Parts: sequence; structure tokens; C-alpha cells
Amino acid sequence: MEQHQPLITWYVLFAITQATALALVLIDNNTLADRLSAAGLLCLNGLWFVFYGRKLVQREDGNWQGLVYAAGSLATFAPAVWFSGNATFALFGLVPQIYMVLPVTWAFYPMALFVFTPQLLTWFAGAVPALSWPAALIIIGFSQAFGWAVSRIAQQNQQRGELLQRIEALTLEAERARWAAEIHDTLAQGFTSIITLLQGAQPNVELALQTARENLREARALVASNAPSPLDGSSLEDALRRLVSGAALPSSFRVIGDAAGLPTSVEVVLLRTVQEALNNVARHSGASRVDVVLRFDEDCVSLEVRDDGRGFGDAPEGFGLRGMRARLEQVGGTLSLSSDEGASVLVEVPL
Repeated sequence: MEQHQPLITWYVLFAITQATALALVLIDNNTLADRLSAAGLLCLNGLWFVFYGRKLVQREDGNWQGLVYAAGSLATFAPAVWFSGNATFALFGLVPQIYMVLPVTWAFYPMALFVFTPQLLTWFAGAVPALSWPAALIIIGFSQAFGWAVSRIAQQNQQRGELLQRIEALTLEAERARWAAEIHDTLAQGFTSIITLLQGAQPNVELALQTARENLREARALVASNAPSPLDGSSLEDALRRLVSGAALPSSFRVIGDAAGLPTSVEVVLLRTVQEALNNVARHSGASRVDVVLRFDEDCVSLEVRDDGRGFGDAPEGFGLRGMRARLEQVGGTLSLSSDEGASVLVEVPL
């Protein structure tokens, strides 16, 4: 419906020009038979557009069918002009129709034929054309320029529409990637911790329950598009301390420097980094302990997660590390990895 809405203006123009041409024909000084013949042919011309030409206009992909429409329209327009010169007024609606059903390079020839038809018929009848030949040439030039301009505008609108569709597709793709990363960093990691804890001794059951409750809050926060639930109502240091204390192996957390107020986006990135790093340690490192250090300097905040496991080795970066880098880039941060006596994940975000 919206695609054809702009055509209504053109339909109104065509109806007005056709009705005006009919009125001029009926008040002509010709015989009644000539006037009725011209009026009937103009009515046929209008019906030809309604039942055939309108479909071509709505399709907006001019091809050989446009030539068929132009021929049929000329077949009713030319004899109408023969019976009454006032039927020439219908050109104001017919010429735009030609450009709407044919490519602009094709439309020139039938358009010129339409404009010259009243001139030729008047000349054949031995009368003086109401429109001079130079004026007809000017009309043809103006019509072609107008048709070219309309064609360019239509192409630009189409390109703009394709660009908007591409932007929408990329936005949806980025949103899917963000949700995938969020779920990977929260629910998947939490459930992995639960499995690891339940596989251990009975005292770990209570810690498993605590982790499960934390992940339930994460799920609700994600659905509600809120900040990560560990940050709700608490500072970054407190949220990190709780997160580290719930690790599946012995761990420690300390803060160096004076804590500075950070944007929520930076706090979320740091929290997600620790979640991902702790998850990697539990699943891949074979470490016996992990230490987390949050450091505040004058120009940046850094966060290091270090374990005493086997290190990164030559294994390629997985989805989790790629997700870390992607989130850090959004806040201007960097990620550094090292395997000196274990594994170290260091992130730095400028203040």
C-alpha cells in the first residue's frame, strides 16, 4: 500500500487532464459526430490506462510491455485529435505515462511521436497547426529532460532503500552477535561453573546454588535489558569480589590505587572480562588457583586475571576471547595475553 501511495498524485493528474480534454472536445465547434467520436476515443484511452497501463506503472520495471501500452494509447489518441484538435490537451497526462512505463532511453521515441501527432494530423488536414514546430521541439526537449530527472530521482530512492535495508540487516546481525556474547558470558559460564562444582565434593553444593541464583538474576537482567545483575546496587569492586569468591578453584581479588568512577559501559566490560577469564581458567587451564587484580591509575584502569595453569600455548583464540576484544574495542580498551608461568589476561581501558 505504501509503495503505491505516491502514485495517487499522478493518477489525479491523469484524471484531471483527461477530464479537461473531454470538456474541451465537447465544447468544440466541430460537428456533433466529430465531438462524440473524439470524446469516445478519449474515454477508451482512459480505460486503456486503467486496465493495462496502471499495472505497468505500479511494477516500476519498464520493458517491452510499455511499448505495447504506448502503441495502444497512440491508437486512441491520434484519431481523437483528428476529430477534434482540442484532444491535444490530453498530452499533459499521456507524456508522463510514457516515461513511467518505459526506460528513459526508450521513452524518447514514442514521446516525440505523441507530441508530433497533432502537428502531423493538422498538416495532413491542410490546416495551420495550433502549436508551431519550434514550440513542439521545445516541448520534446523539456519532456526528455524531465523524464531523465524523474528517472534519476527514482534510482536514488531505490539505492537509498537498498542502503537502509543493508543497514537494518547489519544492525540485526550485530544485535544477534551481542546477545550471543551476553549469553555466552553469563548463562553459559554460570552453568559451566554449576556443573564443575557439582562434580566436586558435597560442600560445593551450596556454592552451586548461589551460582545458579546469580545466573537466574542474569537471565532476568538480560531480558529486561538492564545492566548485569552483579552490578545492581553495588560498586564494581564489590561485584568483582563476589564473582571471584564464587570461582570453582581457590582465588584472590585485590584493588590497587584509588577507585575512580567509571562509566557503566566500562564497568560492564570489566565484569564480563573477569567472567570469561574465570570460565576459561576453570575449563581449560588445569590451574590450582587464580588471582584477579583491579588497578586504578591516573589515565587508565586495568584488570589482570592470572592463573598458574598450562597457559595458552598455540591454540587459536576461541569465541570468548574474541568477544572480549570486541567489547573492549567499544570502550577504547585493549587486551593482552601472556603465558609466562601460567596464563595472564590483561585489559586496559583509558579514563
